[in-house]
Amino acid sequence: MTAKLLLEDEVSAGEAIVRVLIDAGIDAVFGMPGGYTFAIFDALRDHSDQIRTVLVREEARAGVMAEVYGRLTGRPGVAIGQGAFLIHASLGALEGHLSSSPMLLLGDLSDNAPFSQHGPYQSGTGEYGGWDARATFSGFTKDAIVASTPAHAAHSTQLAIKAACSGEPGPVAVLFHSQSLRGKVNPSARPALYAVGATLSELGARRADEASVEAAAAHLLRAERPVILAGNGVRLGRAATEVARLAEAIGAPVATTAAGKGCYPETGPWALGVCGNFGTPLANAVVGAADVVLVVGSKLAPTDTAMANPALFDPRRQTIIQVEIEPRNAGWTMPVDVALIGQAKAVLEQLLDAVGEVPERRLRDAADLLGKARADHGHFDAAELHSDAVPILPQRVIGELARSIGDDAIVCCDAGENRIFMTHYFQTRSPDSFVQPAGVGGMGYAIPAALAAKVVRPNHSVVAVCGDGGFAIGMNGLMTALEEQLPIVVVVLNNQALGWVKHGQRDRPIACDFREFDHAAIARAMGCGGIRVEKPDELGPALKRARESGEPTVVDVRTSLSETYERVTSPLMRRG
Repeated sequence: MTAKLLLEDEVSAGEAIVRVLIDAGIDAVFGMPGGYTFAIFDALRDHSDQIRTVLVREEARAGVMAEVYGRLTGRPGVAIGQGAFLIHASLGALEGHLSSSPMLLLGDLSDNAPFSQHGPYQSGTGEYGGWDARATFSGFTKDAIVASTPAHAAHSTQLAIKAACSGEPGPVAVLFHSQSLRGKVNPSARPALYAVGATLSELGARRADEASVEAAAAHLLRAERPVILAGNGVRLGRAATEVARLAEAIGAPVATTAAGKGCYPETGPWALGVCGNFGTPLANAVVGAADVVLVVGSKLAPTDTAMANPALFDPRRQTIIQVEIEPRNAGWTMPVDVALIGQAKAVLEQLLDAVGEVPERRLRDAADLLGKARADHGHFDAAELHSDAVPILPQRVIGELARSIGDDAIVCCDAGENRIFMTHYFQTRSPDSFVQPAGVGGMGYAIPAALAAKVVRPNHSVVAVCGDGGFAIGMNGLMTALEEQLPIVVVVLNNQALGWVKHGQRDRPIACDFREFDHAAIARAMGCGGIRVEKPDELGPALKRARESGEPTVVDVRTSLSETYERVTSPLMRRG
């Protein structure tokens, strides 16, 4: 391989940074100009045919949009903002840090060199009289890099992209000293700036040790009741197809973690749904009865294991095989019999080769066993999904949504009780069709997440589902939707309360109730479509009208407070 220099001529610092982004295959960035970041935005203007620059009304939206871009594409999502205000992007960055989404946070230190040590207005250098931006961003990123010169600014951006994509992905901050965004970068800069886009795509192609693969395959072939648990790492590793192929090859039902929901379609022949704290009775029963569990891309966090309840996961009676890109995560929360360290897609391909052909009778017996379990425990067929109760049950909204959207639609959830209902009751149909903040669970996530999904997949229908609390936080995203011509549908489950908070407080509620607002009217006042729904039979037509409108549209549904998160809390939680 012959290395190629990134630059052939002398360019501005901002131009060099933007060329690094283009070299890495990044085709959209999100943010708001301010401070010395004008240098980057000025260069973006010259490359609008290669990178879409999405203006947000507040940096928290940029952070979420960057996180979802990273999650859906595998390339770092980029949020840009002036240093002190880029802190708002921590909503998305925290989610990216806990959900392993590759991200870049690009901001300046606002230090007004050469007066950096004189306590200038907004300075984040950490000098006396200012604040320490590097220490702050280090708390929720894989790394925080300070760039000091123009060449260093470009090189730091390259290193940040590599760090964001290497091993277990995550967010990386690059903080530009004001001097680093002034002046020029030329081909003779040191360290030399090489084009790195081709090598970045190979960072994740890591295979597991062959002996460990053979041992794992032997366990799976001997198993009487094997189960696959697919986590968010399946999505990050672009391994959904391989999970489905392996399930079909060995006759293994597939459960997902909450973060992995959608990695295996819940309409699939081997689907169980989500397991864990808010899992389906079917998934928890089948996983709990398994003799071999293949865990792909999950750290087995407490929410995935019903707080380590041995009725669900028990390494004393179950053989546990774990596929992980990060060695430290393998066997982190409980012992495993075989750890397969590598990228999920590559390791599953190895397992498929190792298991070979499985007798047809075994597959028929496994299918019969799954059919009986579905009959005993149900499978996305709760009666509430068809309820005609008024106020409308959240389950009926979810059921109507599932029945009305296409197979390739992307649904983006918010935090709160509405997300728990969606995780439990909504039946996904395709990989990458369900996006939720399962890492940190920040309210106001759904709308910017939907905007990013629409940027990444412009030909797909995209729906944001949120409560009235989350809508109030994220609704300025509708202005971005109008300006960027992103026709998303926003479904608001409007129960006039912070549902999870109110139900958790039981008979001592405080600071959890809202007055009644017509969110559809708010949307219309912004220039979007807005439809108010108060009766169940209005739901289907309203969702159809919103999807076909060609404009951002809010469907505000008056929902009941009678349903609580306790309905979907697994009995394993209460037993643990």
